[in-house]
Amino acid sequence: MPSSASGNTSAQLTTATSSRVFLALIISVLTQPAVTQTAPQQRYVILIGTESDKLASGTLWLYSYSWYGLQNYNLATIQNGLATVPLDTDRLKREVDPHPNTDAYVLVIRIGEHLWYRTPDISPDLFWTDLPGAIRSLGKATALPTRETQLILPSPTKRHITLLYPDGRPKANTDLTVSVYVSEQNHCGLHEGLPVGTFRTDKNGTIEVLAQLIPLYLGIAYYQNLGAGPAGVAYSANVGMKIGSEETVVAKEEWEVTSVTVELKVLTPSGRPRRGVDIYGNWSTNTCGGHDRIAQTDSNGVARIDLDPTFTALALMIGGPYSPGDPEGDKNTRDLTDAELREVFSKHRLTIRW
Repeated sequence: MPSSASGNTSAQLTTATSSRVFLALIISVLTQPAVTQTAPQQRYVILIGTESDKLASGTLWLYSYSWYGLQNYNLATIQNGLATVPLDTDRLKREVDPHPNTDAYVLVIRIGEHLWYRTPDISPDLFWTDLPGAIRSLGKATALPTRETQLILPSPTKRHITLLYPDGRPKANTDLTVSVYVSEQNHCGLHEGLPVGTFRTDKNGTIEVLAQLIPLYLGIAYYQNLGAGPAGVAYSANVGMKIGSEETVVAKEEWEVTSVTVELKVLTPSGRPRRGVDIYGNWSTNTCGGHDRIAQTDSNGVARIDLDPTFTALALMIGGPYSPGDPEGDKNTRDLTDAELREVFSKHRLTIRW
């Protein structure tokens, strides 16, 4: 009959073996390669104009704009007509890191240096809940049996833009930049867009631009009629012009206004010249600025100033500049009256006792 010691030894060996097997199973499970979950994505077959004209190369961009400016993010590269777009919007949003006050998103395809396609503006809520739908709005989309999406972009159009003076004369031999319009909703109202190129008008004042039929922006200065003002007709000095999506556009504007040199004399109440009086001007414009120091009186109390019909106000200041509400500023600042402004523009000289 087996001894008690022999039975205990056998049981211990069985228990140890079982423990080693169990530990090996645990280690085997823990060291198995992790199964990587593929992030959601969609393949797009991108063409221009016809189903046989694949886009050789390009880039799909995501733009967003707010009062703080324009942001962009490279969403996908296009090669041989194919683009693979990530659809994990939570991850994408972290990477894009959009401004919390974003006004809108725009999807853009860039081809080469100067050809762009863009979607209409897309609200933030709609964009982040339907990214595939936003991409489809770039062109004509069709689901393929391969589970890819075919996206046909419209053929670019030769667009003609003509600049004319109010009397119909062409603004010939004029250089201007052209860009695809995106936004002017930043703190200075300056346009931020997609550059198409620099062009020169021909003898008829016309340029030809190859672009999608979408709004464009012309980088050229012009003067917008605002009605009556101290100079007679008032104008705003504008630094750029948005045009529509038509194939042919004619812009008839005031491209120049007449300026005059005026003499402003400042005397003390007793008639002595006031030297060192700063002259500040306000003028109408479609962007930041429109206010600055423009002259200072000399030893004879005289300041010579170049004015044009964009000016809306003139002010005299001794010392300063002053903070808003500073009593010294109120005492040492004098605005010209409407009647005085009209006299400056009509007679080109004015004497003020102050």
